[in-house]
Amino acid sequence: MEDLVCYFNSEYIKESEVRISITDTAIWEGLAFDIGRSYNHVPFFLEEHIDRLFRTLHYLRIDPGMTPKEMHDITLEVFERNRKSLEPEGDFILIQRVSRGAGTHFFAPPTRPTVLINCVNLTLNYEQLAKGYQEGIHLVVANTRQIPPQCLDVKSKNTNRLCNKLADLEAKMVDPDAWALMLDIDGRVAEGTKYNCFIVRDGRLLTPRQDNILGGITRTTLMRLAKKLGIEIDETDLYVYDLYNADEIFLTANSFTIFPVTKFNEKVLPRPIPGPVTQELLSAFSELVGVDIVQRVVSYVQAKAKAVR
Repeated sequence: MEDLVCYFNSEYIKESEVRISITDTAIWEGLAFDIGRSYNHVPFFLEEHIDRLFRTLHYLRIDPGMTPKEMHDITLEVFERNRKSLEPEGDFILIQRVSRGAGTHFFAPPTRPTVLINCVNLTLNYEQLAKGYQEGIHLVVANTRQIPPQCLDVKSKNTNRLCNKLADLEAKMVDPDAWALMLDIDGRVAEGTKYNCFIVRDGRLLTPRQDNILGGITRTTLMRLAKKLGIEIDETDLYVYDLYNADEIFLTANSFTIFPVTKFNEKVLPRPIPGPVTQELLSAFSELVGVDIVQRVVSYVQAKAKAVR
């Protein structure tokens, strides 16, 4: 695997050269982060992701030592320095991480923030993406609940999410390939461990309110596209009952855009998969970013498999 260039505390260095101090608060406190991506070698929604990152930083009272514009420009520079590593069908995940930083010793307060910006090659995950697009996802309700906003506001994107990992592990006890759906402490549908959830019922698009979820950039974009397509949208309280009675269920996240759900708690959903509304939104998103998202990934995986044979 190629050693990509990243930005680390004012320097552009190889990822293998990054050294995090054992006193860095990222290790024992967590950090703020955000994740964008490119489509067809073009970064999309970068400003929106960085705006959300800075809202998280303000909430966590972390000063990154730079402006949103500087963060934006540095992220683009990291992308450009690594562009030559992209295959024609490849794309990058773009990650910004910010912690309070490290002290001179364990009991000393941080002296400056730690800022790390790097790229991850999405082709490393294309096989899983292709499977999700073609076969869909088995979505399982986890027992572990979403952190209530009274404790930690879910609108902030941070790494204090051990509950999400526990939910993932619970889902995989049911099915090794299952993905977890989390409820809030009142039993309402919240979100997945790294993704938002939508259902379609009688042609209407329904999704949880933003008071108990991290409002994804992909989620917001799809809602905007749905309005343009004349699809009725309602942000509302959803319960497990509603998912059992859905015509379609799909998940949204930056890395895969849209995955159709084929089974919910082992109940097979109506065919076809993806359903008509899911497919319409996926096509609209592909048109927006200028590339057939599914075909790009599936063709790449098929070509690689053929080359191995």
